[in-house]
Amino acid sequence: MKNLSFHVDLDPRQISHELTEKDIQEVQEVLPDLLTAVLAVRYERRLAALETLVELFAGRAEITPADSAQARMEGRARSAIQEGTDWYTAQQVAEFAKLGPGNPIGSVSRWKAQGRVFALRQGNRDLYPRYALGIDFHPLPAMKDLLRVLDKRSGEWLATWFESTNGFLGGKRPRELLLSDPARVLEAAKDEVESREFAS
Repeated sequence: MKNLSFHVDLDPRQISHELTEKDIQEVQEVLPDLLTAVLAVRYERRLAALETLVELFAGRAEITPADSAQARMEGRARSAIQEGTDWYTAQQVAEFAKLGPGNPIGSVSRWKAQGRVFALRQGNRDLYPRYALGIDFHPLPAMKDLLRVLDKRSGEWLATWFESTNGFLGGKRPRELLLSDPARVLEAAKDEVESREFAS
């Protein structure tokens, strides 16, 4: 919106004597729109002033080499999570698990609510990792104990932990030992929690 400025050099008393009923009616009709325009201009000016103050106090934000390195590391971690296993929607899990009629997708969601499996949130849907499911596509029994130990962790944190090499497991990833040595993975999860509690 362009700022319009003008000046009228007239005596208000003279104007009031010369106004007709029609003039008054036209002014009254225009007043609401005029008020809206004035308020809009004032609002825009306040926003501009606020932006100027923020720039003044915050200065120019620059991306540092550390920021770039962190972004690259996070990007690699996300790629590893996505490529480390297959990820399935609740509908796909329900189909492969042969959950049958009724509310099969609701059953998969209940598994998550019961702490028997976890999911990554992507957009408006949950994605479930293949390694958390058995041959029959039902949750592995070990997952319930693991998720109880790793309580209140986000899906992204859990996916990162399962995909990361683990010193307690001799450099193996937890997901790699879920079937062959679930007890050892559980001990690694307990060690993870104890280490973090000690560090805090």
